[in-house]
Amino acid sequence: MSAADPKVRRPALDQLALGARLAVTSGQDGWGRLLLTACGVGLGVALLLFTASFPGIVHHRDQRLYTQNDTFRDEDLPAPGDRTVLVAVADTTFHGTPVRGRIVQPEGPNAALPPGVAAYPKPGEMAVSPALADLLKDPANQLLRERLPHPVVGTIGPAGLLGPGQADFVLGGDRLSVDTGAVRITGFGHFSPPKSMDPKLILLNAVGLTVMLAPVGVFLAAAARFGGERRDRRLAAGESLVGAVLGLAAGAALFLIGRQAIGRIRLAGFSFYPEDVAPQPAVAAAIAVVVPLMGIGVTLLAMRRATVDPLGVVRRSGPGRRRIGWRLVLPLAGLALTVFALALFDPVNGTRGSLLVAAGVMLTLIGLCTLLPWLVEAVTRRAGGGGLSWQLATRRLQLGSGPAAAAVSGVVVAIAGAIALQTLFLGISTQYEGITRGVPAAGPYQQSVSFPGGAPTADGIAERLALSAGVKATAAYTEFSLESGTARSWQLPSVRIASCTVLRGFATLPDCKDGDAFAVQGPAGRPGAEPVRPGTTVHAAYFRGAGEPAPFPLPAVTATVTAVEGADPNGRLGSGLLLLTPAAVPAEALRGQPATVLVSLADGLTDPEEQLTTAVMAIDPQARTGFPLDNTLDPTYLAVKRLLTAGSAITLLLVSLSLLVGQLERFREQRRVLGVLNAVGTRRRVLGLSVLWQTLLPMALGLVLAAVGGLLMGAVLQYAAGVPWNVDWSSMLAMSGIAAGAVLLTTALGLPRLLRLMRPDALRYE
Repeated sequence: MSAADPKVRRPALDQLALGARLAVTSGQDGWGRLLLTACGVGLGVALLLFTASFPGIVHHRDQRLYTQNDTFRDEDLPAPGDRTVLVAVADTTFHGTPVRGRIVQPEGPNAALPPGVAAYPKPGEMAVSPALADLLKDPANQLLRERLPHPVVGTIGPAGLLGPGQADFVLGGDRLSVDTGAVRITGFGHFSPPKSMDPKLILLNAVGLTVMLAPVGVFLAAAARFGGERRDRRLAAGESLVGAVLGLAAGAALFLIGRQAIGRIRLAGFSFYPEDVAPQPAVAAAIAVVVPLMGIGVTLLAMRRATVDPLGVVRRSGPGRRRIGWRLVLPLAGLALTVFALALFDPVNGTRGSLLVAAGVMLTLIGLCTLLPWLVEAVTRRAGGGGLSWQLATRRLQLGSGPAAAAVSGVVVAIAGAIALQTLFLGISTQYEGITRGVPAAGPYQQSVSFPGGAPTADGIAERLALSAGVKATAAYTEFSLESGTARSWQLPSVRIASCTVLRGFATLPDCKDGDAFAVQGPAGRPGAEPVRPGTTVHAAYFRGAGEPAPFPLPAVTATVTAVEGADPNGRLGSGLLLLTPAAVPAEALRGQPATVLVSLADGLTDPEEQLTTAVMAIDPQARTGFPLDNTLDPTYLAVKRLLTAGSAITLLLVSLSLLVGQLERFREQRRVLGVLNAVGTRRRVLGLSVLWQTLLPMALGLVLAAVGGLLMGAVLQYAAGVPWNVDWSSMLAMSGIAAGAVLLTTALGLPRLLRLMRPDALRYE
């Protein structure tokens, strides 16, 4: 009879099938275990599916960024035609919320429509995104309505937005030109190479993702073995298989529900359309296969020393002492892998090195998880004396510390990873948040406004802005780099053109009349700079206007002057700058150049930044208001920081839910023991305290283990990132306190269930 004959029995498969059948036919007790397992596995699977959707989210976001890249300028602008359109940037920010704005002016009947817009708005009218429409309707946003007073005639659809939370508007215009900052295009959307991310942030991302996923794997392994002691090994494996399959279904359902709700969620400033959130098919298939197999494997491993008699009596081959040897190998191997990545690759400048470091972190976290049961056993073996509740707790842990340690293993992994991540983050953040800009030593101006193409009328713009409410003083100038037929921009000085009154605020002038030119004296000149020769024919570099820039001869320098320190909040006064009066250059040379207006605001002005931005956009929606003296963070770093914070919060929430599910399962497993103790007269207070001690002791040992392991990983990671050793002890204590609070809270939430299990009917057994 061949092995392929259907009559040939396969005991292992038969027992798995029998365990699966018993799991669904064993009454309330069996279904209770299945539901707890399904809830635990479902939470982990849902988070894994969302993680597997990340590449798809990035892909769809890149496509949407492609459609929004509409102001890219080629070397040669297309000629005006029936398919061309002028586009100008009118971005702004309102109370920290970025608002993307575009002014459009079609030049022909067949001009391409902006994505998501059904028709071009007429001049002075605008189409807005749903998120911006909500902002405009908010009664508290009066300044935003004053900034965008145009009638709303349409809605921007999803095709033109990065996400449902993006604030965006498209304003119709009739006065745009290339010389005033607009770009002529024949179609919307242009490929732009992605901005390279700081390698240190790549390393931070890799470690952060590893730290957030590690507790999920630990919890999945713990959830898959719920109720395993109740059955024979292969029968329990069959039950775990059913629970894992139900968990897969529950996780998929949670994922679909969360996917539909994600359009209303703003995560660290980002928003996503539900259709953009889809896991990679290969990864989803791997999750569907690995989770049930992991449930079977973990259950068999956990019950390798247990058998169950037909009457339900559990026999073990002896408690035995856990060996520490192989448990130490895992964290040491993880740290060694990280050191190996340091020696063989550059984890800061190479993706392969970052992946190896992430693998080392994962191995170290798994090793810490395996060390916890040994540590709990070693401590409880030596524990003696104490009150009755303490003795009950330690005796229970001596008989089997695995379930109690498994209950807090996810917390240990999460806190150890969080400490390592926080230590790495602290070192990296110093180069982004540690730089502060000093307040100028002199000069009344604190704000700077750029008006595209406004150089020919710079003084008039400054006078008009000076009439705005809250503005004390303004000063206008035009600045641009120079090129010649034989010299590049870095070889020639830049020029700043302004009236004598304005120039006196920038430098100490001996005398000044229209037509003069002054060279700013500095400690060192530009590398490779050529001597300034009067009469050299030059023109504006990086010209953004129409046609070619107008050439003009360099004027002779009237005097060399010293710059007034701190006079310009932009900080661009120094060697290699020529201060010119308007008559020193022809008016045609100012065409297409931006005007910069420095602003001094009145003291005590409420919401000064928003008021100034509103006043500026009333003059020109294309103008950009800057606050050079404010400490602004790198947007990429800020996005990474927000995403890691949000991810850590989600992971902590998952771990807390997993603790509650595991706690309920442990209570259910002990209900007969608790019922017997209560029946013989043990006070409920003593039983409740014993359960609390069974949670507190592993938690305390786990937090010590997490602190030591997290600090070791953090030190290695800081060395990998090339940042000095630094530890935020307050944050570490805060994270440990939050973890302890989560454990205590979940224990408290389970106490009502514990009290119900102490009733006499808990002695009933099916």
